[in-house]
Amino acid sequence: MYSVMLVDDDYPVLEYLSASIPWKELRLEIHSVCKNGAIALEQARANPPDIVITDIGMPQMDGIELIGELKRLKPDIRSIILSCMGDFSYAQQAVRLQVDDYVLKETMRPEQIAALLRKLSAQLAAEKEQSRELARMQSKKEENALLLRQGLLDRMTADGGRDLSWADGAAEAGIDFEGKVWLPVLVALNRLSELSRRLPDERAVQLAVGQAAAGLSSELPGTVLLPHGRREAVLLFPFRRSLTEMKVESVRPSLRALGERLSLENGIAATFLIGTSAAAPAALGRAAEQLLSSGGGRFYLPDEGIFTLAELPLLGEGDLHDVYPEALQRIRDAFLEEDTVQLESSVDNWLDQARERRCHPELVKEWTLKILYDNQTRFLALQHYQSVFSMEVLHRTLGELATIQELGDWMLQFFKERMPLLGLIYKQSRRSEILRAQQYVSHNIGSKITLEEVADMLHINSSYFSRLFKRETGYNFIQYVTTAKMERAKELLARSNMSVEEVAARLGYENKSYFAKLFKKHIGGTPGEYRGD
Repeated sequence: MYSVMLVDDDYPVLEYLSASIPWKELRLEIHSVCKNGAIALEQARANPPDIVITDIGMPQMDGIELIGELKRLKPDIRSIILSCMGDFSYAQQAVRLQVDDYVLKETMRPEQIAALLRKLSAQLAAEKEQSRELARMQSKKEENALLLRQGLLDRMTADGGRDLSWADGAAEAGIDFEGKVWLPVLVALNRLSELSRRLPDERAVQLAVGQAAAGLSSELPGTVLLPHGRREAVLLFPFRRSLTEMKVESVRPSLRALGERLSLENGIAATFLIGTSAAAPAALGRAAEQLLSSGGGRFYLPDEGIFTLAELPLLGEGDLHDVYPEALQRIRDAFLEEDTVQLESSVDNWLDQARERRCHPELVKEWTLKILYDNQTRFLALQHYQSVFSMEVLHRTLGELATIQELGDWMLQFFKERMPLLGLIYKQSRRSEILRAQQYVSHNIGSKITLEEVADMLHINSSYFSRLFKRETGYNFIQYVTTAKMERAKELLARSNMSVEEVAARLGYENKSYFAKLFKKHIGGTPGEYRGD
């Protein structure tokens, strides 16, 4: 729906236009009604209209000047001039401003203005579709370029960099070795799980990195970006062979700037690993392959920063089986005692053991998964309602974690999300009526649950049941139901792609706003803030 601004110092004209034009039928809305150009310009600064219908002769700012200012705010704005004057000079100024039509008030009719608005709306719609089509074509072009460059990197690193067939087509990507040395730098993206909604697939991530890296060409001309899957890319920086300055130090400012752009524009945390410079295709292939195979050591680097291969930690042969029992006990005790400080200390201690031994990342993740599973088994044994806990989901999530720092933060979040449920569990009564009521809540968590229906199910008086439940658990019954629903909502928001509306409906709330209000009261933030939307 497009918006139309009406401007005239003759109030009856404004009333006439407002009342006589079939705005809804034309799928238009009135942006604002203003008595002179100065007021209209002020109204348009924050949110310019799509179309303006304006008188010419007005105090403070006439229609010609207004249209000129509006076009500076929004170059594609459409304009219709109304005038009582047949002065040709005004018409000439209107033509120079590319005014879309010039209407004399003496001959103005509602159907005439409606026809003009219909024509202008169609022009705007056609231009918008054309812009969308151009954007789609540009996006497709960029995707094809990404695919070609990714294929080039795959060939470059095939067979340990010994297959040189890629070199024949390298010039098309801007890679040539005539008097040049190429310095490869790995761009490793971390915390991708937090971006799944904004950058849902591999191509979206690659495009975002490509757009952020586009500025490098002005800082260091000739830079080439070669994407590699969803979480990696290789930057190639060209240098003249005769250049004696330190190549590594010369790229650091550009890498810092790229890291800042990735963080600010997309919330991406990136680690940069500077490789070995190469003056020939075989050497460049080996250097790129060495960077791509560095994932094990990168697991122990910070989430953000610039490093060289010499700073890459070497993996050890150590295991964690001997420290696992104590780590599990400490983490479980801290969790069950709801001791956040001790929990953070215990998780840090567990990961410090892995750092000291430089265990292989997959080994660290497997033992961590076992800690989560053993703890969750104990946790599920305590509670009387179902959980959406899934080993498969956990395994997949752990596989997405690229650094030990990210793993530690995720572990803490995992346990802290479940802590509020412990209060409910510890308050559970041993009386069969209360246990049956709690189980009923669990099995019907997606329905609207009332105290009366549960009391009827238990065949006891509703007032008596209310007092009994409060005495045995410390909660009034509705408070207990709401808390259980909000805890389930947290799990659904964190572990699924369901929208807020779908989560609300799944838990028996017809009104999304009411659900969001309850969630914010219980959690301290909106569902969108909790999920990180």
